[in-house]
Amino acid sequence: SEIVNLLKSRKLDIGLIESPIMDKDLIYREWLEDELVVVSNVPIAKDLNTEDLLTFDWICRNDGSYTKSIIKEAFEDVGVSCKKFNVLSEVSNTTTILNTIKRATKDESKPIVSILSKYSVLDEVSKGELFESKIKGCKMSRKLYIAYSKENKRNTYVETITNRILDGYCES
Repeated sequence: SEIVNLLKSRKLDIGLIESPIMDKDLIYREWLEDELVVVSNVPIAKDLNTEDLLTFDWICRNDGSYTKSIIKEAFEDVGVSCKKFNVLSEVSNTTTILNTIKRATKDESKPIVSILSKYSVLDEVSKGELFESKIKGCKMSRKLYIAYSKENKRNTYVETITNRILDGYCES
């Protein structure tokens, strides 16, 4: 909603958002499908069983987050309740989660984990700073969108940038 407000007030020309907040003054274009993965600062199994989730310390998204609603729904589908997790903290954004996990004490006997966008941790995983896992039988994904004002529909700058993003120049 913050990005939508900035687009409407003309403080942003283009926004990349995780869920379209329908507004008649904006155009939404589907950008890509983003996978959510379990992330840790110590090696954990690449394919986790649901029982494994109870052995971790968690950094979670706060209530009201669109990402948290996707995670909660996916967990319900496989019979997992977040209420049983050892949650160390709930935070409002990906950057805080990422920094918290990267700076946390590395303890292989009690890993600190969270669920983040595969794209948001791509660099850290490739450098071996973080480790990525998936939960068996649990697919967590969401669509990401490009949003811009209808007033910019024929704006060459906005059109060029949007097309470059859609053509993959801004993907990892």
